Amino acid sequence: MALNYRTKLGTALAVGVVVGLMSFMLSVMLLAVAAFLVAWGREPKQTEDFIGGLPGGAQLLKWLAQLDAALASRD
Repeated sequence: MALNYRTKLGTALAVGVVVGLMSFMLSVMLLAVAAFLVAWGREPKQTEDFIGGLPGGAQLLKWLAQLDAALASRD
């Protein structure tokens, strides 16, 4: 099964946290970001719909578009 760049980045981030475990709160935050990236890579439309429904979702979607453009340019 081929994984896209978001899923790969999320998985790499999760592995880094599990191996590093520098501090508990940092690990929890990075694991949450990793889980989001994996979910976004697997189901982008549903994840963006969920984010768009949150308070401030429009701004978050703009940031996600910028993050996506930055990540996609590296592929």
